[in-house]
Amino acid sequence: MGTLFSLVTAILVSIATIWFMGTIKSKNVSSGCKVLQKTMLNEGKKQKPVVSIIIPAHNAMPWLNEALRSVMNQTGISPNSIEVSIYNDLSSDGTGDAISKWTAILKDAGFHVVTSGHSRSSREQNPLGDGGARNRAVEQSCGEYLCFLDADDVMMPRRIFLQLQVAKNNTNAIVGSGFTRHPSKSTEHYTNWANSLTQKQLYLQQFREITIIQPTWFFHRNVYNKVGGYPELKGLNDMEFFHSHLDKKGELIRVEEPLVMYRYTSSSLSWKSTRRDLLRCRLKAFEKRVLSKWTKFSIWGAGRDGHNFFKELSSFNKAKVLQFCDVDLKKIERGFNTRETKKTIPVVHWTKVKPPIVICVSMGRTGGDLESNIRSLSLAEGKDYWHFS
Repeated sequence: MGTLFSLVTAILVSIATIWFMGTIKSKNVSSGCKVLQKTMLNEGKKQKPVVSIIIPAHNAMPWLNEALRSVMNQTGISPNSIEVSIYNDLSSDGTGDAISKWTAILKDAGFHVVTSGHSRSSREQNPLGDGGARNRAVEQSCGEYLCFLDADDVMMPRRIFLQLQVAKNNTNAIVGSGFTRHPSKSTEHYTNWANSLTQKQLYLQQFREITIIQPTWFFHRNVYNKVGGYPELKGLNDMEFFHSHLDKKGELIRVEEPLVMYRYTSSSLSWKSTRRDLLRCRLKAFEKRVLSKWTKFSIWGAGRDGHNFFKELSSFNKAKVLQFCDVDLKKIERGFNTRETKKTIPVVHWTKVKPPIVICVSMGRTGGDLESNIRSLSLAEGKDYWHFS
């Protein structure tokens, strides 16, 4: 009897624990929806939003007005299908007043609106940063799909309509779009590269940079949940999210039409991230998804980028480096001396390089010579070589 009683007790405790944890999880996931449902009842609305626009805002004046005006100008979808979720991340420039003003305007136009944030009088005395503020805005939102809008950017009128059509058929994908820059010449090299990528190249060049720029992201909420939200880091949260998504077999799709005006300011993430931080983040993903499958490989480029790539490799992967290749005869004669392995790695002419190859020379910087040389070797990108710089 004692044994039977203990068994029954253990079963009941397990059931209670599972129920309790399920209740907590349900509360965390749906708390934003419960708040919205109460608001909808109070305001006489019946339709739950389909899309939540996620807007983190930190000292976003004067651009926030233009961003929210672009929300008002969306076409092809009812305002009642859209929720605007704003998190005010310790702003001190009038952003809070603007959010209050626009909350009334958006609600009058039929949009669902949910806002929150913290001030210097709260327990949190520092800004959460882009990742943390986006997470809070997502957590309080309710839409099945998430549309990300930085507070200093502008959406084109058909953005939500077009990206929603694609996302509905691709619920495991980050859906991006083409974009324009303001000022128009800012980060021109990156802008031209990102906007010219084919669907196949979104994957093949994933280690050079983020192939779908974060201000254009739109996806099903399950994509966010699978990754677990943005890492709450300073400056690298979008790249970390991007590679975590790919680690989990996530997909990438881009609407070709420019649907976002991406503003370049002194607060842009590219100002906050060092070259080394960006390199390490990309390399972590590259070692996991590519180098783990290679026993030996070559590095194309014995200059700064090739040296930095080698320096940040794990000791295990340093030992796999067979050779470097270059066009510079002096580098070829000298070889590549490393403190890490205390040996000289041979540098060969590019015509003699042995695949697989990591290319650590930037595309579009050599007048077409690099691209021409690679083509002449009849190698397959994504199999025989990967671009890294």
